[in-house]
Amino acid sequence: MEFKNKTILIISPNEWGNLYISKHHYAIELSKKGNSVFFLNPPNHNLKTKIEIIQTEYPNIKVVNYKTFFPYKIRFHLRFLYDFLMNIQIKRILKKINSKIDIVWCFDFNLFSDLKVFNADFKIYHPVDPVIYKHQILPAKTADILISVSEKILLNFKNIKTKSIFINHGIEENFKIIAENNLKIQYKNNSNKIKTGYFGNLTRPVINEKITRQIITENQNIDFYFWGPYNSENNNLGGSEREIPFIEFLKIQKNVFLQGIKSKTDLVKEIENIDVFMLIYNEDKATSDRSNSHKLIEYLSTGKVTVANQFETYIPYKDYIVMPENDDDNEIPGLFKKVISNLDFYNSPELQRKRIEYALENTYEKQIDRIEKILTEIF
Repeated sequence: MEFKNKTILIISPNEWGNLYISKHHYAIELSKKGNSVFFLNPPNHNLKTKIEIIQTEYPNIKVVNYKTFFPYKIRFHLRFLYDFLMNIQIKRILKKINSKIDIVWCFDFNLFSDLKVFNADFKIYHPVDPVIYKHQILPAKTADILISVSEKILLNFKNIKTKSIFINHGIEENFKIIAENNLKIQYKNNSNKIKTGYFGNLTRPVINEKITRQIITENQNIDFYFWGPYNSENNNLGGSEREIPFIEFLKIQKNVFLQGIKSKTDLVKEIENIDVFMLIYNEDKATSDRSNSHKLIEYLSTGKVTVANQFETYIPYKDYIVMPENDDDNEIPGLFKKVISNLDFYNSPELQRKRIEYALENTYEKQIDRIEKILTEIF
């Protein structure tokens, strides 16, 4: 199967906005191949119209916004009725789109139980977050192919007949450029202070606050830079709107610098001088199974070492990411100190090249090529 000159409906749990993650990057890459892409946002109950279609800055991508014609809260109480009414909602959305859908590509595992209702020639179910509820399994039954970013997530579907494949997270064009450039540069720590970096949504509760606080507090001679939203303003990826004690802690630390939301173009420039990246998540059945994270592949594209909790997908790649051997987060502060004391080793040209080359093998363009090849072989 070739993803070219098709009409593709991307179903995303994260709305189109100023921050892009995997769903948005797939939409962008598919649009570059000449496909007409409709990006279906989650329901917006404040919408003034029932359904609207908006042109994005990308010529081949249009965003579809809608509000349900029924009380949305029944999703949490009467799933069978919700599914029935949502199928009617889908037909109304398709009527508004007014184009035959060749491929429906569903990243959302909560809203739609039956992908057949989209009346597409080919149906892809692509969960990238932990699957814990029965209704999150159901879309796989009506999909033609199941894709995910970790084998741990795919295990939830072991009793489903649908063919499943592992495709890792990807890097988009800006990280691809920085990776190619960094292949030519030998690492040097050009300042007296070591710089540690993290970028991501700071309002999500998955960050292991205890261990992160400990590392910051115990390493006052190191600067910690955090990029990403730390409140609800301009945050299209969701998160808490409450006052978050962890963020309040970060704000008052003299060695912490909150950089806020930056475009990917600006972000890749600003992280060039980072010496160590950090990613420490809690394990939470609903939000983080610690099997993979899209940030890891982006960190790898810089070539610099990352200190993290144990992520299952990267256990075979111990040269790339420094993780506890026994999945014990209490080991991480010690590992961090070990890494910063031996940066010439952990950021050696050889290890940097390995990380960058691995990242470059996982651009979104190449992930789509891999999926095309696999589908051609299967179908």
